[in-house]
Amino acid sequence: MNLTNDEIKIFNEFAGFLSFKPTWLIKNFINHPAKIRCLFTGNQEGKTATIAHEYVMRILGRHPNPKKNLKPTDPIRTFRFCSQTLPNDPTGGEVKNTQYPAFKRYLPPSLVKGDITIRKPVITIKDPQGGPDIYVEFVSFSQDVQATAGVQRVSSWIDESSSKEFYEEQIPRLLAADGDLIYSLTPAEFIGWEYDELFQRAKWYYRTQAIINRFKERFGVNHKSIEANETGEDIAVFMAATDDNPSLTQESINGMFNLIEDEDIIDIRRYGIFRQTTGQVFKEFQRSIHIIEWDKYWPDGKLPYDWLHARGCDYHERNNWAIPFVALSQNDEMFVYEEYNPSPEKMITYEIVKNVAIRSKDYRYGLNLIDARAANKLPNTGSTTLEDVNRYFHEFKREGIGTGGYWQTWDSKATVGRERLKERLRNSKIVGKPFNNKIHKDQREVCLPTIWFLSNCRETIASMKNWRWEEWAHRDQLLVKDLKDKPEGRWSHFPIALECLLKHPGFNRGKYAGSSVPKQPAPHNAYFGARA
Repeated sequence: MNLTNDEIKIFNEFAGFLSFKPTWLIKNFINHPAKIRCLFTGNQEGKTATIAHEYVMRILGRHPNPKKNLKPTDPIRTFRFCSQTLPNDPTGGEVKNTQYPAFKRYLPPSLVKGDITIRKPVITIKDPQGGPDIYVEFVSFSQDVQATAGVQRVSSWIDESSSKEFYEEQIPRLLAADGDLIYSLTPAEFIGWEYDELFQRAKWYYRTQAIINRFKERFGVNHKSIEANETGEDIAVFMAATDDNPSLTQESINGMFNLIEDEDIIDIRRYGIFRQTTGQVFKEFQRSIHIIEWDKYWPDGKLPYDWLHARGCDYHERNNWAIPFVALSQNDEMFVYEEYNPSPEKMITYEIVKNVAIRSKDYRYGLNLIDARAANKLPNTGSTTLEDVNRYFHEFKREGIGTGGYWQTWDSKATVGRERLKERLRNSKIVGKPFNNKIHKDQREVCLPTIWFLSNCRETIASMKNWRWEEWAHRDQLLVKDLKDKPEGRWSHFPIALECLLKHPGFNRGKYAGSSVPKQPAPHNAYFGARA
């Protein structure tokens, strides 16, 4: 086939653009409508090329999502690329900044009207659709936050880890254009704010088969290629491994990582798996399975009255109290349906107890447990917080607020509660959904103990996901020290309250559920205008 000179010229113009090799993950990444898209990958996966190529598509008007294309009539015409250094940084920035060379590789050269300079790190691009010029500006994390403020952008791309303040400054810059933000990162050994603010808050998760296999092999966690988090925000997370780069051979990838013996480092470098993911106390917890919605199972918003209803309280003098409300069915299914997280520095005990009574509605609670520290004498009154709590609940019941309830201290030494909680989490993954826990074992029907979390219990859910084991500040310390055998204090409070309920001998279907509480609704309660 003979090409004309004009055809050869056009081919050369688009040779770089056409050399891009799409994959399953890339197609989903490009087409996803989320306002914030995060690409978390292993080393050399090709995330920078993926994003650079997408921006060129937007400039050419060839993006598969029409909303992403820059139109000739759009008043805001600047894309912002953010990285550790500027492309023309004389201290080696040309090597460190990978956005610039990747973008230039795919951008047809004839569209460049003005390239970056030391004084002005901006590419001026001729609009191929006939509109005003398009600009791609480069900023570095080391620039003062205010230096990048006050101007609107179509889209921002942050490559590798920035400060949280820098990230937050980019969001307001996108409002006028109804723009979007891309965050690309190969997780370092000690990841920062990105885990809580982006990974944990995402609504959608996309994982390649290499990532799915690694989670199964290392942590026994079964992930799907696409998972949705009903309580998440407009954030999509895409995870890919070095193995997913179509330009690399399996032989070269294996050769690259065979020199590394530490599997945790391989998790990070090859698979882009966050360090936080590997240190969870409850690795069995899975948002897509364990979190359920009220409307799906109880459209009227009411749980059965003849179940065991119980409350736990992780009491503190300064930290917020963690109070989960749970119910246990006759078939041994546990539901965490309400929570309360009050600050004792902002509220007195009387106010906290009143709010607990109100949140308890007209259910009767057969079991109420509180941390043993609540039984310590208060120096200013000579009484204990536990005594105050029980007195206030009695007073509120007489006033028609709640149904009362006797509180006692929990066992803070036994560890069986955590094992029981893990067992319920595992069983929930086996049965997949509530009211599906009956199995046949040894020629008889048995009910697997399960646990489910209502989506309104945000603090409890976050705690189950984020509670982790303490780790040494530097991995080198593992050469001479064992792993720490103590979980972190942060995020521990709601799980501990659940554990203490589970290890109490009364928390089982035989003693309470369906027996010690009435099967019929209780009498009318004047405060709620309902049964009590």
